[in-house]
Amino acid sequence: MRNLILFSLVLIFFTQCKKYKDPDPFTDPRLTDPYCNIPSAINYNWNFPGIPDNSTCIFPAQIYNGNYFYRDSFYNEMETLVGKDSFDIQFDDIDTTQLLITGFCNSLSLKAKANRFFKFQLDSNTTKGQLFCRTLDTIAGNGYANSINDTIIHFTYTILTDTGIVYHKGIATKK
Repeated sequence: MRNLILFSLVLIFFTQCKKYKDPDPFTDPRLTDPYCNIPSAINYNWNFPGIPDNSTCIFPAQIYNGNYFYRDSFYNEMETLVGKDSFDIQFDDIDTTQLLITGFCNSLSLKAKANRFFKFQLDSNTTKGQLFCRTLDTIAGNGYANSINDTIIHFTYTILTDTGIVYHKGIATKK
């Protein structure tokens, strides 16, 4: 008898329960701001929550595009100032993260990779860097901007030559 009562209670309990059904999706009408939903973009998830709109994305290489006037200071291995120079350089985006930097030598194009934290690094297949103006020279370096709309790029690089190392540090100002 006891088993029959227990079985009846369990049977009543399970027959009275309904299977859970998810509610219909709900979109809050107050969420109207568009936001970028691509993780490699600088402005990924800015203005979230809102409406995903990838046309608002700003990619790392885009912020550097343009012509700049570069003021360069160079130092020897003892970190003594050797000289100063200034010249025009050009930054062009190849894709969302890849940059091409020209203006150092006649037809030389340096390749760099930018990230979403406003920094870029000269690409290299070796520990010594990319080939530079002479086939005996290599260059390695990096740079950064402070924000998306910054018109100044801080750029430092090292040139390894057959006669020694030259350290460069400078600021490129957008024209």
